Amino acid sequence: MTLSGKRILITRSVEQAGELAALVRRAGGIPVLFPTIRLTHPGNCGPLDREIGRLSSFDWILFASANAARFFCERAARLGVGSWPGTLQVASVGPGTTKELAARSVPVHRTAEKHTAEGLFETLHSAGIRGKRFLLPRAEEGREVLSDAIAREGGEVVSVVAYRNGLAEKDEAVAVEIVSRPPDVCTFASPSAFRNLFLLLGNGTAREMLSRTRIAVIGEVTARAVERRDFRVDIVPETYTLKGMMDAVQAFFAAHRSVGPG
Repeated sequence: MTLSGKRILITRSVEQAGELAALVRRAGGIPVLFPTIRLTHPGNCGPLDREIGRLSSFDWILFASANAARFFCERAARLGVGSWPGTLQVASVGPGTTKELAARSVPVHRTAEKHTAEGLFETLHSAGIRGKRFLLPRAEEGREVLSDAIAREGGEVVSVVAYRNGLAEKDEAVAVEIVSRPPDVCTFASPSAFRNLFLLLGNGTAREMLSRTRIAVIGEVTARAVERRDFRVDIVPETYTLKGMMDAVQAFFAAHRSVGPG
């Protein structure tokens, strides 16, 4: 079942929209790009630079998103850190993050089977946590679930901000288009992408638009962010990847051939 010309809203940042847009086109759909987030370096890179300078003091470095991997590696390269200590092990939350690290020649020693912070903790737990030091580069508004779980098991976690999820510049032409003719599916890969839609369109306009479409998300955390605003999540993939989401979108329409939004 292809998407047969269905319009799919992509809210990822400009730098990251291409991969999902390609998947939409491959499935026969029409990607509608409306970035709601803008990824930037931290306002103060001092804490990040300090931890990069003492990588050898950590047993593990944990990447809970591809964005964290990208910004951390970019900053390390800018500081002239060409190779990481051989004693430092790297853990990734999922295939997207592992792919980002591989593209930067960073070996990954463990990848979570369940692509969430909780799944990453389970992977680390089997390797032993007590007495180990963990570096966790994260977003400015990152969750503390992983840090708290490791600390409870006797590990020491240093969390450091590697990037910020800012508000994207509003594309007025696309905003008019999606409000007047809502897409068949709106996709959200993070809670901030969903929240920022309301900031860009206005609360009432965003609610009206979303009430006339389907909502697809990656992951339980994003699903909860949607549900907290009293919207129904129609599509959540079993595998928390962009391909997994597109597969789930196609499966949804195959099962609801004659069903419209709402």
